Amino acid sequence: MKSLLLTAVLLLATTSATAQEPSLKPAMSAPEPDAPVVLSLEIDFHNSRPPAYISVRGADTKPRWIWAPQFARLPGAQPKPNELPIQAIRVESQFNGETTDVKVSLLRGHKGFEREDPVATYHVGLNEKITVTELRSFGLKPIDLTLLNVISPLPPPPTIENHTMSVGVVSIESDNVPLPAYKLTLRNQSDKNIRALKIDTISDGRPHLSTFWQNPFDRPVIEAGGVAEKTIAVVKAEKTPTAYAPGTAATSTIVITTIVFDDLTFEGDEFHACRYETFVVGRRLWVKRVLPFIESELANQSLSPKEFKEKFLLLTFKLADNEKTAKSAVSSRCENPDSFVDISTQTLSLELLRDLDRIINTRPAPPINFRAWLEARRENYEVWLARLQ
Repeated sequence: MKSLLLTAVLLLATTSATAQEPSLKPAMSAPEPDAPVVLSLEIDFHNSRPPAYISVRGADTKPRWIWAPQFARLPGAQPKPNELPIQAIRVESQFNGETTDVKVSLLRGHKGFEREDPVATYHVGLNEKITVTELRSFGLKPIDLTLLNVISPLPPPPTIENHTMSVGVVSIESDNVPLPAYKLTLRNQSDKNIRALKIDTISDGRPHLSTFWQNPFDRPVIEAGGVAEKTIAVVKAEKTPTAYAPGTAATSTIVITTIVFDDLTFEGDEFHACRYETFVVGRRLWVKRVLPFIESELANQSLSPKEFKEKFLLLTFKLADNEKTAKSAVSSRCENPDSFVDISTQTLSLELLRDLDRIINTRPAPPINFRAWLEARRENYEVWLARLQ
């Protein structure tokens, strides 16, 4: 479980450094003009912890999601023999114009997330509470979902700790639409593109949710000399007389922990630079294997997303012997770069399968041209592979 927590997009992290607090004034950000409603989803995993919260956005943005490895099993429930162990419950939400579509699934695997099993899909109305009773059939305690339309408190001005030399904080805005967060504007003060950036948050003196910021297809998160904005969520469940409500910490510290450049040189914490290299190795392996598969499938005149998915599930991802023993390009103190390859390839496969399921199971108007979609993927993957070499 430790390796899963370290490789997730959202991480728990501890850090110590000399505080650097810029004189930056917080400002409340206005909601986007086209936002349908200011909504958030409360998820009570019934795992002896307070509920979690995620924002709910419209169909023009990617669905927001969260996964929890601290789920609760029913008393006496035991995993079935030879069954992939359940590692986490995943909850995804998206506003559909009237209600919110919420998809609940299970992430399974031995070392990482090897498979995703759908549990249930709900259409949740405002202030409606749904209990996911279907989890009982998997030996898990049901979780509760509640769609909220509340105004959360504005987070206080944060303290900044910067462990790097090449990233500067241009501005910080405090936001509470729909949940407490900080909008950071960061400048890359170097002459190299920044490919990854690790940011930790500490709330009320304790580690909080953090992010390892990376763009799709390993595009730069901040180009050389450029500026980019990052939103850092700092929502915290607050006890009320009857239940909980989304709130925020009294004090927050934002820690700019590590940056990794295009050439895999880095500033800050070496551990996270080493970890990013393992992502690169795994992604390169995955793309090298998937690209020729896409080429062969495009030659199939009767190409269909369902058939493509069935064949894709048969693919395997294994490094060559010389790749397994390759030394780190980041540091001699890094683990062998192949140590987390499985987690990277599994994550990418689940993402592609999720996209395929949306194409197979939905009937948009006009319908998706699957061949055109796959050709666009091929083009993106070719550029991506060149970036990973």
